[in-house]
Amino acid sequence: MTRIIRTGRGVLLGVMLIGLSALAPARAEARDLDVKADCGARGDGAADDTDRLQTCIDRAAHSGQPVYLPAGTYRITGQLRIANPNTTVRGASSATATIAQANRAAHIFNISNDGHPIDKIQIRDLGLIYSAPDPTGMAILCNTCWRTYFQQLNIGRAATDAYVSTGIWVTGGNQVFVQDSVITYASRQSLYFANVGDVFLSDVEVNQYDHSTSSAGVVFDTGVGGIYAINVNVTGGHTGFLFQNTQKKYAPNFGFFTNCLADTLNGVGWNFQAGQSMRLTNSWSATAAVYGMQVRNVNGLSITDSRIYNSGADGILIEPGSRNVTIKDSTITGNSRAAPRRHDGISIAAGVSDFQILGNMIGEADGFGNFQAYGIRVAPGGSNNYMIVANELRRNLSGGMVNGATGLSKVVANNL
Repeated sequence: MTRIIRTGRGVLLGVMLIGLSALAPARAEARDLDVKADCGARGDGAADDTDRLQTCIDRAAHSGQPVYLPAGTYRITGQLRIANPNTTVRGASSATATIAQANRAAHIFNISNDGHPIDKIQIRDLGLIYSAPDPTGMAILCNTCWRTYFQQLNIGRAATDAYVSTGIWVTGGNQVFVQDSVITYASRQSLYFANVGDVFLSDVEVNQYDHSTSSAGVVFDTGVGGIYAINVNVTGGHTGFLFQNTQKKYAPNFGFFTNCLADTLNGVGWNFQAGQSMRLTNSWSATAAVYGMQVRNVNGLSITDSRIYNSGADGILIEPGSRNVTIKDSTITGNSRAAPRRHDGISIAAGVSDFQILGNMIGEADGFGNFQAYGIRVAPGGSNNYMIVANELRRNLSGGMVNGATGLSKVVANNL
């Protein structure tokens, strides 16, 4: 094309510019593989779409196209296998595109490559449910997954005959993201991670069955390192957040939790059976039947600007094996609800050392009842190297603090 450059004195120069786009044909964007139009899926909730969906997933492995599910209910009777990297499966939306598993023993998605790493998988904008009662399969099983995204998913549903056993189970790999998703009524656990480096959770809602005595919301097991969680809410079930080391190798470590909630549990809100270097900020446990937080075998736990409300027993129980625990600038109130004057706001077991309790409100506050025996109880024994400073402890049934520790290097000062 010719470009004419003008100034106030008239035409100075005409330049012939040939654009690169004129030398090569325009490249068409690869369109999605539509499971209805391209692979014959029905999406009517009655036909068995297993093979048709799998056909699209397998074709995408060669073409690189995303697999797209238009609005509809896609009934399947076997698992959908993703074994190739760079695979995307997406629906019209999590409210309108649903995969319904009719086989209670089968997973919905099995993302694995015979133990080899699988990279850059994305599943998003889908509803995933079981239409068979009491399923044992998982909505998503992800084995040795790297740079994997689960986004805008609606897993499970609130029906007594249509739970999922596990929402998302991830073992091995690195950089796994769960974002903007809801998991409902998982009978075992909603999210499970083991031997995964860098887990990112954001804006996740977990709704557990109210009467469950065994389910856990989010489980971090052996070898999980680098946990970044923001706006994760677990309601109902037995345990909110569970940290464990079932393989007896490396405890979960380096966790950062901001605005994370455990609410209305039949057991424990935050259960630290193992862990290292965990940080909770502006988080809470409310209305747990037993402990708001149970801390055992943890080296490094900081609870800051958080809320521990209305537990049946102690608000925070710190047991032997724990060290380097800091609780500061938090409100701990209404605990010992199930047995007033029997349990405390914070209870430190005999022999626990290296802890700090600083600047907390521990007692009646925020509209919760005055049930706690003591704000802080340190059991008799040789606890060493601790500070209990500047806490408000006046509104508890039996007193502010009872300290039976006989150890060395301790500062207890300026508590009201």
